[in-house]
Amino acid sequence: MNSAPLARILIVDDEAAHMRALCDTLRDQGYDTAGYTAGKDALGALQESQFDLLLTDLMMPAMDGVELLAAALKIDPHLVGILMTGQGTIATAVQAMQAGALDYILKPFKVSALLPAVSRAVSVRRLRLENLELRNTVAIHELNQAIAHTLDPNVLLDKIADAALAQFEADEASIMLPTEDGESLYVAAVRGERRDSLLGSRVPIGKGIAGQVATLREPLVLQGEIRDPRLAPLHPRAEIQSALSMPMITRNRLIGVLNINYTRRPKTIPLGQIKVLSIFVNAAAAGIEAARLHEDQRKSEARYRNVLNMAADAIVSLDEERRIVIFNGAAERIFGWSAAEILGKSLDLLIPERLVEAHRSHLAAFDRAPETTIPMQGRGPFLALRKDGTEFPSEISISRLVEGGHPAYTAVLRDITQRVQQEQKIC
Repeated sequence: MNSAPLARILIVDDEAAHMRALCDTLRDQGYDTAGYTAGKDALGALQESQFDLLLTDLMMPAMDGVELLAAALKIDPHLVGILMTGQGTIATAVQAMQAGALDYILKPFKVSALLPAVSRAVSVRRLRLENLELRNTVAIHELNQAIAHTLDPNVLLDKIADAALAQFEADEASIMLPTEDGESLYVAAVRGERRDSLLGSRVPIGKGIAGQVATLREPLVLQGEIRDPRLAPLHPRAEIQSALSMPMITRNRLIGVLNINYTRRPKTIPLGQIKVLSIFVNAAAAGIEAARLHEDQRKSEARYRNVLNMAADAIVSLDEERRIVIFNGAAERIFGWSAAEILGKSLDLLIPERLVEAHRSHLAAFDRAPETTIPMQGRGPFLALRKDGTEFPSEISISRLVEGGHPAYTAVLRDITQRVQQEQKIC
């Protein structure tokens, strides 16, 4: 069974025989190599796949080693470069370092001199990627902290978009969420110059880049021109040189799609970074889902409060200790207490003192009965007590709900003073 290569090395030398010899020599040492005789072709390979080390000749026609290394670092800033030169001067060394090279080696060279330089460069590459992953881990932690303290969906989306732009070192970022019917994605947050007009725009799921990512639930990295018709953007933009689109998933549920674009320069994103960034994206997805659930609950509670306050009858809810936990608007009007005054207080405040024990007996019997809703007025009206101490007749029913082994009670009460007075007149 073949072991994984020590590293991937991109070798560039305009002397084809020398280039092939280097490829063979380093391949024999366990490295995966790819060789080119022109810088332009090497840059094309770097845009298509990931390399750890660039080993290039200094003096080449059309594009020399300094120019090649500078262009390569724009594609992958974490790439490590070594220049090969036959001019062993201080000026050459300075030129190599200024171009961003880690080292330079003299031609002709021996394998015993080449291998230590390559090994050292590969170690530096790994260290750079480890530092990148550490930085990503810190970013994920910071995002989790932001999520923990943010339950407003719009604020959270803005924070995630800003974090993605900074973390990916991108020029543009957008977050797309599914529409209610699940047929499309819409832009919920966007970053980048003159991109605000995209807010709210839609893409059918299964169409374009984001639509395909939503369907396949796999990250998609794009470099240069898109030739696959399935990924053809609905609104093509020639200025996008590289792009990454990632599904946002939590609990096996698609929450949205994160898109980032590079317009100023192409960018190669290492596989290891994509794996770490997928944690970032899924943490963001969990935050969006939590914020959405919180918002739904807040709206539901608001509707519930509106229904309570619109009800003509008094609605009073109690915990198992007979403390009042809900007191609607009708209850305030009927009893004369405000909710602020009565919440947390005992139900005994709403019952004439001589009837408190009898009412407790009713509740105790209710707890032993199979019914969950019963009338409590008995043979005649149930007498209740207002804040000013006056008593009034009422009709009342009470329901019981047990959650987590703890009973809670809700009473619905209607003031029937006028009806009783009319009946007394008739009698």
